Amino acid sequence: MNLAFSKRNSAPSEVASDTIDIDVTPVMNMFIILIPFLVSVAVFTHLTIIEFSLPPNVGMGLDTSEGKPKLKMTVVVTSDYLAITHGDAMLDSIPIVNGEYDYTLLFKKLSIHRKESDIKNEVIVAVRDAIRFKHVVKVMDRCRGAGFEKVGLSSAPEETESL
Repeated sequence: MNLAFSKRNSAPSEVASDTIDIDVTPVMNMFIILIPFLVSVAVFTHLTIIEFSLPPNVGMGLDTSEGKPKLKMTVVVTSDYLAITHGDAMLDSIPIVNGEYDYTLLFKKLSIHRKESDIKNEVIVAVRDAIRFKHVVKVMDRCRGAGFEKVGLSSAPEETESL
């Protein structure tokens, strides 16, 4: 004898359809609150994107149309100073003051060198080891603020003593 038929004279599917009442109101309330929150967070995540490119003269794609690669302006970030270079020539050196980089002076120097040189929209930020990422981001922001549209990111080799 089947136990489902012993207590009632109806099939289990008929009993289930009579007593089930699904209330989706709490779930809908949750979505009404959650969807605007997720949309507002998605807008803020766009502000934290850092767009950068690899150094333009690296690898197989060297611009050798004139026989040698074009020199780029470079900002070297070290633990002691910020250096602005063009090829092997040092244009400026900005020392750390009271344990902080002078980003305002960096911005001014970059703006001056951008106007004086033929390099108008490309700069490379070369970073030495053990530099905090927040400093790299601030340097990249000052480069974009000075008018450089393309900001490359590279590692800077440690200085070796000449033999």
